[in-house]
Amino acid sequence: MKMRSWLVLLFILAALPDASAQSGYPANMYADTLHVPFIYGVASGDPMTDRVMLWTKVASFRKNEVVSIVWQVSEDSLFAKIVSEGSAEAVAEFDHCVRVDAGGLEAGKQYFYRFISEEGEVSVIGKARTLPKDDVGKLKLAVVSCSSVWAGFFNAYARIAEREDVDFVVHLGDYVYDYPDDRQLNRMPSFPQEDVKDKQGWRERHKYYLMDADLRKARQEKTWIAEWDNHDIDLPDGSDEIRAIEAFYEYVPVRMMDTLHPERIYRSFRFGKLAQLHMIDMFYYRGKEEFEKGKRSVLGELQFDWLKGQLKRSDSQWQLVGNQEMMTDWLSEDTPKIMKKQNGNGHVFDTGNWNGYPKDRQRLYDFLKENNLKNTVVLTGDIHMTFVMDMTGWPTCRTEYDRRTGEGAVGVEITGPSVSRINMKESGVPGFLMPMVRSWSLHGNPHHRWAEFASHGYFTLEVTSEKSVAEIWFVPIKKQTTKQRMAKRFTVLSGEGHWER
Repeated sequence: MKMRSWLVLLFILAALPDASAQSGYPANMYADTLHVPFIYGVASGDPMTDRVMLWTKVASFRKNEVVSIVWQVSEDSLFAKIVSEGSAEAVAEFDHCVRVDAGGLEAGKQYFYRFISEEGEVSVIGKARTLPKDDVGKLKLAVVSCSSVWAGFFNAYARIAEREDVDFVVHLGDYVYDYPDDRQLNRMPSFPQEDVKDKQGWRERHKYYLMDADLRKARQEKTWIAEWDNHDIDLPDGSDEIRAIEAFYEYVPVRMMDTLHPERIYRSFRFGKLAQLHMIDMFYYRGKEEFEKGKRSVLGELQFDWLKGQLKRSDSQWQLVGNQEMMTDWLSEDTPKIMKKQNGNGHVFDTGNWNGYPKDRQRLYDFLKENNLKNTVVLTGDIHMTFVMDMTGWPTCRTEYDRRTGEGAVGVEITGPSVSRINMKESGVPGFLMPMVRSWSLHGNPHHRWAEFASHGYFTLEVTSEKSVAEIWFVPIKKQTTKQRMAKRFTVLSGEGHWER
């Protein structure tokens, strides 16, 4: 190892709570010291047909130094067929993070990429995939959300990284958390973890997360399409969220759509004529505007018009919507009190998501119906539990929606389990009551096809011209394991607009 590498490594180890063995960290959390100074790994994200965002961070032992690096993209892992390359600088202004929009690539192709320092130190090799053009027959997404590093092991990330059938990873928010949940402290370090209070705190939180080897592996192996939710950018004192947003862009390879308005993260990805994915942001905009006097908007009018335009103009067969928080109703009227608090407002369990904005949501449902957009699949995170639902504004009205056939639905939604954050069982509902709670919930929600409240993991969505198939995968979090199980599979046929019975 060269002298500078030794100096950087010594700096890294000295900064850790226990420099001798990094023993302040829980199991499976450590810096990638084999690839100094790129100890936080590499990542790719926001693919296009001819380019993809590449990311790394240089661990600098001199705070204000400028570190020049070279990046390379190759058709092969030996880098004998380099197709795109360039140079970049890691600077203190961006916490020595490097973001590269690597162009000159071919559509629908997997590439290998790496970073090289001036001293010849080489990063781990990452894989990146570009969006396909029109001639695509199948697409498979792995969908994740709500990943608390303190709640348990990131086994879900490890399993996704291993899957050769997964084309892209979609992260629907709460990628990092501003604070640990004191009801679920399964994997805590020996040093304190404080609530995030400023931009530097967000940077430290991102760096702490990237000590996790499974997260690094998932970022290295798959190209991500990500967005934030409340725990990624919300500050407890209500101070300026832009500082947290800036840190998010530094550490997550997301293309900034508008440099004058970095808060506008909503954007769209076209997978040829097969599918288009619209990543919307209801968290940042909900309730800030009115679409009519006294009626609050979820997305804001600018984003709502953008979404309608994307849906209407798209020539892709399937319309996928990446959505942070539950869109379809979770009704609480006919269910007993299952938590210490009341059942939401007495009508729905949570008025903070789309359930609290029924009139604005109905505008979207009406738009889907009027434009015959039956191949709409909404992918949702946030709630830490799994729901498979038909989308209807009238779930209990038999003339508007038939629970036996699904007739009357305008599309389908699936909310996935959390990667690790606390669910209903861990929040205090006894295990022996879980089957009863599930039965109550399904009985009171005729548009819900399935629900599960006590497991962690992820789900996949495989899209073809004939159908879209969702698979829910549950993964343990209490210890490191290679185990996972496919709990349930659901299918929506092209043109049907509801889950198959």
